[in-house]
Amino acid sequence: MPLMSTSTGTKNRKLHAALLIGMLLVFLLVYNRRGISEWLNPSPPEASFTPGARRAANTWNRIHADSCLRIVRNGDLVLRSGGDAISSLFKKANTRDKTYSHAGLVFIENGVPMVYHCTGTSKDPEALLRRDSLSAFISPLDNTGYAIYRFQATGRQLEKLQDVCVRYFKEQRKFDPYFDLSTDSSLYCTEFVYKAVIEAFGDEKFFQTTRMGRFSFVSVDNLFIGRKRRLVCKIGYIQ
Repeated sequence: MPLMSTSTGTKNRKLHAALLIGMLLVFLLVYNRRGISEWLNPSPPEASFTPGARRAANTWNRIHADSCLRIVRNGDLVLRSGGDAISSLFKKANTRDKTYSHAGLVFIENGVPMVYHCTGTSKDPEALLRRDSLSAFISPLDNTGYAIYRFQATGRQLEKLQDVCVRYFKEQRKFDPYFDLSTDSSLYCTEFVYKAVIEAFGDEKFFQTTRMGRFSFVSVDNLFIGRKRRLVCKIGYIQ
């Protein structure tokens, strides 16, 4: 009998110890649930809190970035205001309105607004002419705002403009890092719009150019300031 009582007491002590340890573990888990959650789901890197990320996370910005998708038409001119240092340089090249830094032409393809545009980077200064979704082109992640302008043109002119843009795209025209308006094999962003529209519309005077000394070029504001074009929408993202 004494042996059985000792054995039972040992088992009870072990059971109590196990229960105590279990309760401590539960307490530690509950008390440190926030730390454990952060360990299992670490916060995104600091880069996620950049101005671009804040713009992209803003509900108002997301709604107004999507709002233009329903109103654009074939041949519309889309302008955007980039938030980086290179964009700032392009804005300074404008002589009348320094809001925008890049431009492209919109066409609805398979129900989706697509933008044809030329852009280069430091890693790829002679990148090929691009065809991106309008949503990506005006994303608040990379831009501080955008605008849509509509040219006064006939249906046939707009059809021809789309044909010209598609042809340039298939020919893999490159970005022109030298900004030489006299060459056609490579085109900088505003030159692409300038030459595509003039070829399609047959109007050499549709756009003005900007001249600095002996250098003549197409600035972004040359594209949207002038006759036969009107503003459709203009959005400045909340920063």
